[in-house]
Amino acid sequence: TPSRYAIPLKDIAERAAAYAMPGVIVDGNDMVAVHDAARKVVARARAGEGPTLMECKTYRWRGHFESNAMPDLRPPEEVEEWKTKCPIAAMERKLLDGGLLTQRDLDGMDTQVMARIEDAINFALGSPFPEPEDALEGLYSA
Repeated sequence: TPSRYAIPLKDIAERAAAYAMPGVIVDGNDMVAVHDAARKVVARARAGEGPTLMECKTYRWRGHFESNAMPDLRPPEEVEEWKTKCPIAAMERKLLDGGLLTQRDLDGMDTQVMARIEDAINFALGSPFPEPEDALEGLYSA
């Protein structure tokens, strides 16, 4: 459901006022902007000035779950437009353009990350199933 159908406000951060706290809006696809805004919000909280509602404007490219049972009602061109704003690709460009990393550095990171993911998958597949009585571990009810 597009947020414009479910929420009567353009900016969720406006709701912060109802809780007597500031609301901050940041481009959720800009990693540097998110970091800078989060640093300010955290500093404010640590200084004892209370919470802040930080709204990161971004977009979910994929459906809510991986199934064909529920069609994605979003226009395909909308999804494709947001894909051009990919935060990972934008950060890579910043790092390359700024001379902070080379393409070889990025490729090496990708290789390391994929290896860690593969290790995690193999660990999960090779692990025994939990015991049925473990299903209630950590579950509390009043």
